[in-house]
Amino acid sequence: MSEWEYRKIDLNQHRPQGDELDLLNAAGADGWEFVGITSNNFAYLKRELEELAPAATAHPEMSTPLARDTNADNNDARGGRTQEVKVKYRDPVTNETWSGRGRMTTWLKRKQDAGEDIDKYLVDTDSE
Repeated sequence: MSEWEYRKIDLNQHRPQGDELDLLNAAGADGWEFVGITSNNFAYLKRELEELAPAATAHPEMSTPLARDTNADNNDARGGRTQEVKVKYRDPVTNETWSGRGRMTTWLKRKQDAGEDIDKYLVDTDSE
C-alpha cells in the first residue's frame, strides 16, 4: 500500500500573488500533487514516499511527512487489516502504474486526454 508525504503551504505568507503560483509550480516540478486550497488560504500537496529523491526543500515550513504505521502482522495502527492493492494499469515504456483506485494518475489521464484507449494499459492479472 502506498505511503504518502503531505505538505501544507500557507499562501498568506507569500506576496505578491506571483510568488504563490511560483511556489506551487516549483512544488509540482518536485513531484508534489496538488490536493486543494482551504478557505483560509492553505494549499495542500501530496506525493508517494517511494517516489522521493533525497533533496532539501527550499521551503521548510511546507514539509510534514505523514505515513501509516503498520506492524509485523500487516495491521495498521488503528487495528484494521491493511491490504496490498494490485496494479491495474501499467505504462510499458515508463513502468508507471495505477491501481484503478482514487483519482486517475496523471500519466494515464494525459494519455486519455490525448485520445488514447487506456484499456491497452490494463495489466494482465494472470501474469502478475
